[in-house]
Amino acid sequence: MQGRRRGSVRALTALSVWVCLMLGLGAHAQAPEPFPNKPVRILIPTAPGGNLDILARVVAEKLAATWGQQVIVESRAGANTVLATTAVAKAPPDGYTALFTISGFVQNLVLRTDTPYKAADLAPVSLVASFPIALAANATLPANNLAELVALAKRQPGGLSFGSYGVGSGAHIIGEGLNKAAGIQINHVPYKGEAASFPDLVSGQIQLAWGSVGFYARQLSTGKVKLIAVASPKRLKDFPSVPTLSEAGFADVNLAGWGGLFLPAGTPAAVVEKWSQEVRRITNLPDVQKKIYEMGFEPMGNTPAEFSQVIVSDLQKWGTVVRANNIKAE
Repeated sequence: MQGRRRGSVRALTALSVWVCLMLGLGAHAQAPEPFPNKPVRILIPTAPGGNLDILARVVAEKLAATWGQQVIVESRAGANTVLATTAVAKAPPDGYTALFTISGFVQNLVLRTDTPYKAADLAPVSLVASFPIALAANATLPANNLAELVALAKRQPGGLSFGSYGVGSGAHIIGEGLNKAAGIQINHVPYKGEAASFPDLVSGQIQLAWGSVGFYARQLSTGKVKLIAVASPKRLKDFPSVPTLSEAGFADVNLAGWGGLFLPAGTPAAVVEKWSQEVRRITNLPDVQKKIYEMGFEPMGNTPAEFSQVIVSDLQKWGTVVRANNIKAE
């Protein structure tokens, strides 16, 4: 009898050990694997070969080196950034699909009522760079700063024109915002990109044009254009004598563009933070900063909370200018 009891005790003990072992193995099997453990995709809303694509590949290369996983940059151009944004908003919220986009993300939300995404559908990760927007003028224009330009425009109502890179673009919005804020009327002429307006600017068919600092910086050596002002949080490192719109008295239209990273809403906070920490580290690397400056941009990098505040502020600022000037998207 005692032998049977001892056998039963041994059997129960063995069973208990087996159960505990299996439970332990089960818990281990169900534990989430560290992120990332497979290739990562970064979607961009612009065509391959452009500035955003180049910048995205710089970031992707650094991420891949740190994470030991392939980081693929995929162009999903179309519908003024909407295609790529919507694709990421609908992607699984696991950190493996990111969006590297521009401030058109915000502009769409204030220009359109049919945008198939909301700001809340994406989780901000970090800004990568500020994209200053320059006001360039034909070199012969008798105005070298905004005060002189405003005075000239008031003497010639409707006699000046500014080019933009499209209806509803940041250039269009800032140009019309400056008109209203300064009480002037400089006529808007939309083009299909900033390069398309350049021949008309240098020939004098239009007197002014808004575009990226990087583009116009490359044209200054021709002596045919000059920079009047820049929409930027601060004066530019390479153009310290060119004032910002805020410094010139027009803070409400000092609306720089930007490039930043998002993940789908609902991505675990730890994964969002891991992305953010890496992106901030990358934007502080000397070789990356050098590349960003060469493109005419300004390195940024911020936390998810700080980037969220940028989005809230931009929605208010861009929205105010759009509504005040009744600007519509194409």
